[in-house]
Amino acid sequence: MDIEIAKLLDSNFLTYLLEGKNIDENDANLIERLTDLLALVNDDNVELVITPLLRYEFLRKFGWQTESEDFVKLKAAVEEFTWLDISKDVTDLATNLYRLDKYESENKGISKNLEKRKLDVFHFATAKINGIELLSNDKHIGQIEELYNRYQAL
Repeated sequence: MDIEIAKLLDSNFLTYLLEGKNIDENDANLIERLTDLLALVNDDNVELVITPLLRYEFLRKFGWQTESEDFVKLKAAVEEFTWLDISKDVTDLATNLYRLDKYESENKGISKNLEKRKLDVFHFATAKINGIELLSNDKHIGQIEELYNRYQAL
């Protein structure tokens, strides 16, 4: 099998894919994206990938005792994905995006966009550095993309 396309799954898409939870059936855009995701899962030319940080973000939500069976089952499922390392280039880009966001926020007197999204900036940077698409349902990924475009223009 020749993999032609790799796509990075965000933790919300991992949740949709592995647990089938948190799906708003009234959100037509989400339903369309999930239908597309299922098509990707079945496409032999597409490889869905994650990072150790996405693994952490997904698995940390399970309770110590009350959800231990789910944890064991879903941990095994997560292990089946191909993994991308978070490289120095990824951390450099994530750092610079955070610094630029902080600078812009201080100059405008507003709270930082990335302060609440520290993990998402790593997912975004991983996708950019590896030249792959980030599959996410987070509404603020577009804001990170705009920040990235301003960073690129510097």
